[in-house]
Amino acid sequence: MKKLHKLQALLMGMALLLSVFGVGYTKKPSPGTPLTVMTWNILHGNDRTDAQKEQIASFGADLVLLQEVDIGTRRIGGGNNLADLSAGLYENTLYGVEANFDTGTVGIGMMANSPLEEVQYLPGKDYVEVHNGYIYTKVTVNGVPLSVYEVHLNYNRSDWRAQQLFNLSIAIASDKNKYIIVAGDFNLHDFDELDVLAGLTPINSDETYYATYHGLDWDMQAIDNILYTADTLQLEEVTMPVNGLSDHNALVAKFTVRG
Repeated sequence: MKKLHKLQALLMGMALLLSVFGVGYTKKPSPGTPLTVMTWNILHGNDRTDAQKEQIASFGADLVLLQEVDIGTRRIGGGNNLADLSAGLYENTLYGVEANFDTGTVGIGMMANSPLEEVQYLPGKDYVEVHNGYIYTKVTVNGVPLSVYEVHLNYNRSDWRAQQLFNLSIAIASDKNKYIIVAGDFNLHDFDELDVLAGLTPINSDETYYATYHGLDWDMQAIDNILYTADTLQLEEVTMPVNGLSDHNALVAKFTVRG
């Protein structure tokens, strides 16, 4: 009996160690841990890539999400917006192709100094295809495991955009992560379109209106947004630099982890 008790005690001790240090264990982020997210529709550089890069660098965001990113098109001289803006600033990038355009492609991009995980690249390609208006990755920022969905939704038809938001809501509903960020260019006509994304809080709303778009072809200016899980992330500060570097102003949100 004594030997049996010793064996049981040993097994219990091993189980406890595995629960703390074993496979699948993730240390909970400390309350107050900061992270900064930036989203910006760059209008394929707008011939202001150097100035855009200076603005990105000035905020030092942990995660930068870009829309209307060109690679290989003649309007940017066959260059690469994402490579130009990330060089010397961010080690990890992700490009999602929305469409072939001219001699290259146009799409959306992510930049981060932490590895971008769970990315489903196209076979033989170093990019992903944008499905349903968004791309997904997981990135650990300052110890915070974020699920990140970057969007660039349809601007021609509201019914297509509604379908994209519905498909996105299904993906988010099945996401077990406690820390979720959804950001980008939503091309909304009304904030009510975001109601389908239940459980997420937008920083851009009727109560806190950030006029990010200053073109004349849309009936709403607050079309860029960052949504987050407010039960795990505390919004500390929002900044919208206003300038002529694109037809969109960038949106920068600083968060801390809740206790």
